[in-house]
Amino acid sequence: MSVLRIGGIASGFDTDKIVRDLMRVERSKVDRKVQQRQILQWQKEQFREVINQIRSFRDTYFDVSRPLTNMTSSSTLRRMTVSSTDPATVTATASADAMAGSSEIRVIQSATAARAQTAPVSRDSALGARLSLTDSLATVSAKLQNGPLVFDAVNSSFTVNINGTRISFLQNESLGTAISRINNSAAGIHVGYSSFSDTFTFTAKATGAQNITVDDGGRFFAAIGLKRGTGLETIGTAGRDAQFQINGFAGSNAANSFTVDGINYNIARRIEATDNAPPVTLSVSLDSKAIFKNIQSFVEDYNKLITTIGGELNEERFSTFLPLTAEQKKQMSEQEIKTWQERAQSGLLRREPALANMLREMRTALNQTVGGVHLSAIGIEFSSNFRDNGRLVLRDGGQRLRNAIAANPEQVQELFTRRSSIAYRPDLSAAERSQRRQESGLAQRLSDILLDNIRTTGGSGILVERAGVAGHPTETANSFSTRIDRLDTRIKRTNELLIRREEQLFRQFSAMEKALGQLHAQGDWLAAQVESLPRLSQQR
Repeated sequence: MSVLRIGGIASGFDTDKIVRDLMRVERSKVDRKVQQRQILQWQKEQFREVINQIRSFRDTYFDVSRPLTNMTSSSTLRRMTVSSTDPATVTATASADAMAGSSEIRVIQSATAARAQTAPVSRDSALGARLSLTDSLATVSAKLQNGPLVFDAVNSSFTVNINGTRISFLQNESLGTAISRINNSAAGIHVGYSSFSDTFTFTAKATGAQNITVDDGGRFFAAIGLKRGTGLETIGTAGRDAQFQINGFAGSNAANSFTVDGINYNIARRIEATDNAPPVTLSVSLDSKAIFKNIQSFVEDYNKLITTIGGELNEERFSTFLPLTAEQKKQMSEQEIKTWQERAQSGLLRREPALANMLREMRTALNQTVGGVHLSAIGIEFSSNFRDNGRLVLRDGGQRLRNAIAANPEQVQELFTRRSSIAYRPDLSAAERSQRRQESGLAQRLSDILLDNIRTTGGSGILVERAGVAGHPTETANSFSTRIDRLDTRIKRTNELLIRREEQLFRQFSAMEKALGQLHAQGDWLAAQVESLPRLSQQR
């Protein structure tokens, strides 16, 4: 409801200014709540930045979908390298299961795919009138020297069967569309047409001892010169399996890539049985450089993470620098506002219990032995400076770690990747957690701690409960958002009270002005009466 505001006509007071000054004291209550809200919002945002960095670290080093960097996987710390005496013939890679040493492979023949190719199919191909992929099948039918195609009178279509897959074509669709339909079907065939040679080529997508079988729906295969009879018929030449000998033992495989005893062999060129290809020697050895690089990267990124968290926990807090109100900003320059805001946002996570506890657990996890082996045994130690928050240091520039990898790679692998018989669950009992921690390697211990704090499935982690993550239900369902919502309600309620209070003050001043106006009017009347008394006396 609007209030009629009467200025200081009778009193001479600047009632608007008086009300503003009175309300300034009242509005300071709202300003304090708005400042509290802004601090909570900043804290939530800073929490989320830390959560995102933790998630990035965990995704890099503890995610099974990243086998090259997953520190919980044995393959990450048992990287094997393979050299070939003839990489033009055979190359190979090795998994963590491969044994170091040499093996000899002799390729008798490489695997090939079933294939069929037509002679030139157009009537006038010798004169340069070749088929076009944009031609309709009706147009193609008229150009084929062994044509025409036969279309169903009702649907203007025909259906073929390739390797047991039925594929239908319409009379008015293009040749390119028909070829794409075959290539995208379950027939397992790739079809190509060359306008240069005026030929169709049918090639099985997979190598191995198999044929291409077709029927003659619509006389399609007869019209392009690949089929003469009726019913199912094999066209072209069959594919074949690769045949080889490994260390004198014969073997075969449908593809040219295959795995034997942890070694993935790849036959790199076409080899016929008559080639009498010489044997190729493959040497498998531990890739110490790759293993060292993985651990070094892990240590560097771990140090970056704990430096970030430690920085938040120890950042100086300027408690007198509260968020600026709109009125305060009006009185300051942009640079002054920027400097003030930086101070106001500093140290908002200082000594934050959840972060401090996570950092302490991470330090403890890495400082405990695995099967009696400590990190220091492989040349990794904690910084002696307590301000470093447990940074890891590679002794002698990493040389001790290199020596440990070369001398006892299994020990290094076990220290990080040892697995517990108990799977991770958020609801593990204290006894189960203790057993899992004792049985696990360092990587799994760290992974568990990070999951306890940032998981978004199976219940939210500790930090996620506090601040939530974007794009997830916790984005709004978290403790900071709940506190902000409560403050919003209080701010709204207080603002409504202030509006009523301001209206009340204006009503009171309006009443005062009205009363003063009446008093002035009465005074003027009395003065007029007094002035008229002498005149009345004279008249008498």
